Order: sequence, then C-alpha cells, then structure tokens
Amino acid sequence: MSVILDVPAEQLREDIADRSTEVSKRYHRGKATSKVKLLHQEMQLAYVGSPLALENAQRNLMDMEDDE
Repeated sequence: MSVILDVPAEQLREDIADRSTEVSKRYHRGKATSKVKLLHQEMQLAYVGSPLALENAQRNLMDMEDDE
C-alpha cells in the first residue's frame, strides 16, 4: 500500500495508528466498507445453502449479539 501511495511504510503505519489523522479515518472507513461487503457476500451464500457460509453467518450473528 505504501508503494502505491508513494509514502514510506513506517510513516503510513504511524498515520494509520493515529486515529485523528485523515489517513487513519479513510483507512478504517475503507476497511469497514470491505468487511461489510464480505459479510454481505457471506450472507448471500448462506441464503443459497452453503454449509460453510451458514456456519460463518451464524457465528457472525452470535458475535454481534456478544458485542451488544
């Protein structure tokens, strides 16, 4: 990622670790967006009966309840 952005890797890590930076906010927003897309895809697979997706979806829902 640092190569693509043309930023030293250590600088990128520091910027991401500091939650007050715009870099960190965009990084975490992108990460959350990707996670939502993956969970949505997993649910779609569960709806069509994929045994592994059903198991993962159930675990994800239980994790969500634990977080509440």
